[in-house]
Amino acid sequence: MVRHRLRVTFAKALQLRYISHLDLQLAWERALRRARIPLAYSQGYNPQAKLQLASGLPLGYCGAAEILDVILTEPMSQEEFTTRVGPALPEGLTIGEVREVPLKSRSLQSALHQAEYRVIVETSLSADELTRRLEKLLATDRLDQQRVRKGRSETFDLRPLVDKVQLESIEEGQAIFWMRLSAGQRGNARPDAVLTALDLANAYSQVERIRLLFEFDIR
Repeated sequence: MVRHRLRVTFAKALQLRYISHLDLQLAWERALRRARIPLAYSQGYNPQAKLQLASGLPLGYCGAAEILDVILTEPMSQEEFTTRVGPALPEGLTIGEVREVPLKSRSLQSALHQAEYRVIVETSLSADELTRRLEKLLATDRLDQQRVRKGRSETFDLRPLVDKVQLESIEEGQAIFWMRLSAGQRGNARPDAVLTALDLANAYSQVERIRLLFEFDIR
């Protein structure tokens, strides 16, 4: 059977920030079926559509450039895929780019390396104070934090998972940070953890993942 892999870049808008990773995958599967896309399925008693999201977004996050691989049973142009699937997607999901990749390409999840975020924080702190906290965070050798895994609390070092953090702007009580953090199988860091390290955990924040970086992107 002929197989064909398309890599889809899409946006998950703010109104969908509270749908789960599983619900997002189901939304894509329903849209692809509605658009009569020739999806490939796994074998066995409970066949599953061959879709692979690069990384789950935590509840409350939106994404500007999420990645999905779709395996088809027959070739389809990027233009036809976009034309057919776009109108079938629920409001809040939009296709950005579609491109063909080799069928046996390395899986997105195994190649994921880092993620970039834009984080908006409501704060009355000055730019100087936020910059001071940020410089202190980046200068430290270790940042111990607590997290819960499999029902148990554990201590982990956040610092090696933080590549870069910058204060982009601050005005009218809103600070905007840009962050590049580890993601994937070698370790994950979330913007929430960075805000905790900056003593901003209790401030209202809005998080958008703006880019996923894979090992095959690194030169």
